[in-house]
Amino acid sequence: MPSDVHKLNIFVCAFVALSLLGVLAAPSPVEPSRLFLKGEQDDYISTEDIKSVPENVASDAFKQAGKLFGQNSILTDEFAAQLMGSYLECEGADIVIIFNPGGFGWDSVVNSPGWLSVMNGITETLADMDYNVLVFDYQRSPRGIEGRLSESAVFFGVHPFKSRELAVRVEFLTRHFPETRVLITGESNGSNIVEETIRRLQDNPRVYAIQTGPPVIQPTKDLERSLVLRHNGVIPDSFSQGDVYTIFRANLEALFGIYQEHPGDILLYIGAPGHHYSWEYQQLREVISGFLVKHFG
Repeated sequence: MPSDVHKLNIFVCAFVALSLLGVLAAPSPVEPSRLFLKGEQDDYISTEDIKSVPENVASDAFKQAGKLFGQNSILTDEFAAQLMGSYLECEGADIVIIFNPGGFGWDSVVNSPGWLSVMNGITETLADMDYNVLVFDYQRSPRGIEGRLSESAVFFGVHPFKSRELAVRVEFLTRHFPETRVLITGESNGSNIVEETIRRLQDNPRVYAIQTGPPVIQPTKDLERSLVLRHNGVIPDSFSQGDVYTIFRANLEALFGIYQEHPGDILLYIGAPGHHYSWEYQQLREVISGFLVKHFG
């Protein structure tokens, strides 16, 4: 087992070094991320009708946008329009859920079959408690090489901009909707953004988080309103636990047509048994349901 840990350290260090070389050659991630209604990735949340929101909300939207994007009027206007658009969408919502995808950060929860079942389970549980629930996809990276590089920068802590931006979005909503609560969710390396965001907002009692399968190198802080899962309820998550032997064996066997008994993969192609979370797994379902009942029941 110590040799496995040593191999993991070598792999991680090599990957970090290569990623940082790419990051240093890439532009900083300065454009706003985007919020979409669950599964609707054609039009992101925004509005050009400033008069459709209260004056104090519009004023605050531009104030927060200015803090993030400074003198860049184009990006400031863009982000302010997104904040105001989210305000309009969230009117009447008791609980707002924001999903952070794994991979490079541009997929919808509907493209994650396992997590789609988890999301449906969460929303149904909350609906049974008579809450009006609204679900957003958080697209934190543009598709393509630029998105891959910016995501690498965030993953290795080179640029914490994305978690700061998400924290601003969440704080904006809870400030203008005093009765609304926000649940930030994420899978795999999307958990990195969730972890950083909930730390920034740990003093906001109306913000909660659920993470599944965070990378083994991601530290997590023990917070009452944050649920972090490195076990899918059936077997330990080999990626999240850093089980190099299991990952290597699964991929070697796949070369010979022997497929995993327990599903899971990272970056679409690399097998990682246990790195698959589904509402069908009883233990997982019970843990998440217990968290929801504790905080929302």
